[in-house]
Amino acid sequence: MTIRKLLFWSGRIIIGLVALFLGLIVIGLVREAVTRNKYLAEYPPPGEMVTIDGHDIHLLCVGEGSPTVVFESDLDQYGVLSWSFIQDEIGKSTRACSYDRAGIMWSEPGPRPRDGKTIATELKAVLDAAGEPGPYLLVAHGFGGIYSRIFAGLYPDDVYGMVLLESSHPEMFARFEEYGISPEIPDKNIRPLILLLSHLGSPGRYKGNIYNLPLDIYDPVQAFLPESSMAWFDEKVESPDTLAQAGMYEYLGDFPLVLIASSSPSPSMDQSLEIQDTWIELQQDLLTLSDNSELRAYEMGHYPQLQEPELMIEAILDILSEGN
Repeated sequence: MTIRKLLFWSGRIIIGLVALFLGLIVIGLVREAVTRNKYLAEYPPPGEMVTIDGHDIHLLCVGEGSPTVVFESDLDQYGVLSWSFIQDEIGKSTRACSYDRAGIMWSEPGPRPRDGKTIATELKAVLDAAGEPGPYLLVAHGFGGIYSRIFAGLYPDDVYGMVLLESSHPEMFARFEEYGISPEIPDKNIRPLILLLSHLGSPGRYKGNIYNLPLDIYDPVQAFLPESSMAWFDEKVESPDTLAQAGMYEYLGDFPLVLIASSSPSPSMDQSLEIQDTWIELQQDLLTLSDNSELRAYEMGHYPQLQEPELMIEAILDILSEGN
């Protein structure tokens, strides 16, 4: 075979492989679009869609009364479903609202950067647009405690109290690095690749149910996982800046604050005694956010609002009873 023929056939093979690769991508994009429409029909939003700044946010409210309890989920993909075992019960005593942050579950993606200030101001805009007035009793899990802290700092007159469940702390990354545990912050430059993978259905659905969540929560979370994971990526990228923003608010006032904590920060972290002690120290430091604060420590799982919801319900009702 001459060199000219070799180059000719090599070029044809390369073109064919590229065409095959692009064809597979197109097939994947179409399949994922169909799958998303299928799951949206199978799992319709339980609440209402509220439009702010050109994108829709899913808001779920039940009950009547004041103050309005507002739930904020962790930096995860669970959204309103994090509060399935709590919200209806609290709705028997007062108004209770949960929502999906932009890009999570049923909510459409929002503007970037997805830092704490953006998320806190979006929450305020959603509540205002939906006609859900303050004051608000903020109930937050994990990194949601950081978002709620920023919300309380930006809108102090709207905050009735707070319940923080295993709340993140502005200094936690630095403190854990002392024990060789570095935060896994994704590189924002790979976002186009992550976006493409999301539209191809990655990360895949139906991974192991490591927290033993009920299927009526686990299944829809997994159904929307590729979409929600894109929002998770955008929030995770901004998490160092978000922690710094929260650190600007060292004192929030004299409203009632209940901290609920376990002896360890996460099942994915080193469970050494030093880490456990550091986690509790960080939780104790959060007591200074309010003059009217207390810490309740329990042995519990990473999602106690789903695994042991009575702990959260009791704390919320205790604060509500203070105002009666």
